[in-house]
Amino acid sequence: MIYSGSGGIPGGVSLAHRSAGVAALILAALLTAACGSSAVSPSPANTFVATTSPSDTAPDSSATPSGTATTAPAATPTPAPTKAPVVATPLPPLAIGLCTGAQLKLTIISWQNDGSISYAHITATNVSSGTCTMRGKPRTQIVDGKGAIIADAGSAGGEISTGDPAYTLAPNGVVYDIATWGNWCKSAPTQNVAVAVVMPFSLGRLVAKPLGAAPIPSCYASGTATTLSAEAWTP
Repeated sequence: MIYSGSGGIPGGVSLAHRSAGVAALILAALLTAACGSSAVSPSPANTFVATTSPSDTAPDSSATPSGTATTAPAATPTPAPTKAPVVATPLPPLAIGLCTGAQLKLTIISWQNDGSISYAHITATNVSSGTCTMRGKPRTQIVDGKGAIIADAGSAGGEISTGDPAYTLAPNGVVYDIATWGNWCKSAPTQNVAVAVVMPFSLGRLVAKPLGAAPIPSCYASGTATTLSAEAWTP
């Protein structure tokens, strides 16, 4: 049997061998500790923290909620313009009660000619159901067969004054007059020539039905206008 220098150690294991095993264990422990302490902790600079801006989360007050219709304010209706009341113009005192054109019928009862002057004998008949008055002398006109006015006595030919006698015309009442037409120096007018009467104060106009072809007055003053006048109405 062989013994080592140290007593009591069996198996022939030397002290050097045991020392080598212990040293290996210590080295392994040191390596393990070193590896554990050398682990790299994540740097705060490498850590990403998601942040949200207040503008990303706050509701947009200018946005219209989905599905909500925006209605424009109703337009205020414009009031219709107010029409000015129609004020009737009062008739002059001399016009009150006078016959209007709508109440009368004008008739040519005959034509006469003395060689240079033509005379139309006319009547005005009250064809209305009311009573009216005729007075003064009428404004007369001569119209050709087409209705065109070829002679006109003018406004001075229809005069009424307070001194003129007034004749009351009951329904079917008649007054008479004579229209005097002279100095026709133009070409012959279109027949059948007739007579018209313009009532005073814008009370209407009467046109008689032609009585055949009228005698045309001759030209006795060349270069001057034709002449036309009437007498005052008489019953």
